[in-house]
Order: sequence, then structure tokens, then C-alpha cells
Amino acid sequence: MPKWKKDAKEFTVAVHHNETSGYYTTSIPKPVIDHLGKGEGVDAITYKIKGTRTEISLASDG
Repeated sequence: MPKWKKDAKEFTVAVHHNETSGYYTTSIPKPVIDHLGKGEGVDAITYKIKGTRTEISLASDG
């Protein structure tokens, strides 16, 4: 498991493509999960594409 600097604000991770399913997968760095506020208990996240940027947030409960 990689170690991140305590004050890191940028995280580069690999993206893997599964030819069978067509999905792309990646790992979410622990500091990002911690920043979302739920630690290990994150059940779902939402990606929002805004122009050339992508935002990540906790998914709404509905």
C-alpha cells in the first residue's frame, strides 16, 4: 500500500481496463476517502464531469 505525504493534495493512481466487462477500475487513495468524511465505510461515490474537471463526492442516499 502506498504511503502519501501528510499534506498531499494530489494523488496519481493507475487505471486498469477489464476487457471482459469493459469496466475501468482504480484504487481510491485513503486520504481521499478520509477527506470524504466516512473513512472505510464509504459505500458509494459520485463522479461529476464539469468542463475539463471531474468532481468526486459521497453519493446521495437517494
